[in-house]
Amino acid sequence: MRIVSSPAVAAAPVKPECIRLRGVHQNNLKGFDLEVPLGRFIVVSGLSGAGKSSLVFDTLHAEGQRRYVETFSAYTRQFLDLLDKPKVDAIENIRPSIAIGQTNTVKTSRSTVGTMTELTDFCKVWFSHVAECFDPATGEKVEDDNPQTIWRKTRDAFSDATMLVAFRVHRPASLGWAEIFTSLTHQGYTRMLVSEKDGLSSAVRINDFLDRKPATVFPAVDQVFVVQDRLALTDANKPRFLEAVETALHFGHGEVFNFRETAGGRFTETGHYSRGLHSPKTGRTFRAATPALFSFNSPLGACPLCRGFGRVIEIDYRLAIPDHSLSIDQGVIKCWESEVYGDSKKDLLVFAKRKKIPTNVPFASLSDEHRNYVIDGEPGYGEENGKTWPRYWYGVKGFFRWLEKNTYKMHVRVYLSRYRAYNPCPACGGQRLQPDALCWKWRGRSLPELYQ
Repeated sequence: MRIVSSPAVAAAPVKPECIRLRGVHQNNLKGFDLEVPLGRFIVVSGLSGAGKSSLVFDTLHAEGQRRYVETFSAYTRQFLDLLDKPKVDAIENIRPSIAIGQTNTVKTSRSTVGTMTELTDFCKVWFSHVAECFDPATGEKVEDDNPQTIWRKTRDAFSDATMLVAFRVHRPASLGWAEIFTSLTHQGYTRMLVSEKDGLSSAVRINDFLDRKPATVFPAVDQVFVVQDRLALTDANKPRFLEAVETALHFGHGEVFNFRETAGGRFTETGHYSRGLHSPKTGRTFRAATPALFSFNSPLGACPLCRGFGRVIEIDYRLAIPDHSLSIDQGVIKCWESEVYGDSKKDLLVFAKRKKIPTNVPFASLSDEHRNYVIDGEPGYGEENGKTWPRYWYGVKGFFRWLEKNTYKMHVRVYLSRYRAYNPCPACGGQRLQPDALCWKWRGRSLPELYQ
């Protein structure tokens, strides 16, 4: 048996600290003395049966764990599994130890090097804490806003400015503006903002419209912004700002808006925040980052189309039409050259004659319109508009769709297997995770991109 240690980074002026073993007799060890340096990467190698495990696990680890557990109370020790004391005359300078047990990992069709070595388990936990969510439609960061974060963002962008904190009110189809304004005044609200065509908003008093007919004043307006508070962004007003935002989030169903006055006396929107992982611009809600969301072995994280495999099995039309230099007469559609489905070729010749598609020229020489007609069939074939065979052409794709409805038959499954191939999943791009998981990124990269 050999004890190999990595070389020191720099020569130490004194002998490095080490674990000293004296008279090791554990199992087949023959009473030798040994000094194991601390702070280095140590490799224990040797032939089978040389005593590697007896030295590392049954001696060093057992004594290190035993002495560490002895520091606990007697009540705590009764719930722990204690290792036997090793057969050794003396062990000096031993440290608490951690042993990683060897396991036989179960291999599945989804297994990768990362899952079999359990590295992905640590990556999922780490990524769920450090990743940030981005809306793929806008590229903007999506955060779970609260009054404290809204104060920080607003103060950083508009220090000491005067802001209006407001929430949005939609007019339901069953109510008129008069009922809504009356309810708002009963709750103590007096001002609101009305958006205009140029994107700016005008401030108006709610009481000014109670004696009018708001339906005629705002014929095309279906929402207004009710002012919760108007205040300057100073440290003294921070508690007031937090209270206004909290109230606006409550009445605004998780949304709050900030407005700033322009030179013309009107107001422009300077901030739109929402509670939860909700994008204010697109309205999309995202799932919270959890380890299960980043696991393709979990129903929460796996792509719903490929179910976490990263690829799907589908018809490969390069196998069905392998040689485009052949004509329709010469059998360019390979899957119809057998006796079983030869009638489909006869159907193609009939419809090609109706559409005036030449059948004696190479398939590659046909126009895009004619090739698409042969492969895709009639536009809308098989949909609810009633386009069905024999009046309409089903195409090569329609033929395989019909076969896939009859896969309960053994010969159909065998036939389809000749023209199927594994292709990257079109939904996740082969990244195996569902769309919400791919929206979380760390330094511009999703977890599958970091794996690669």
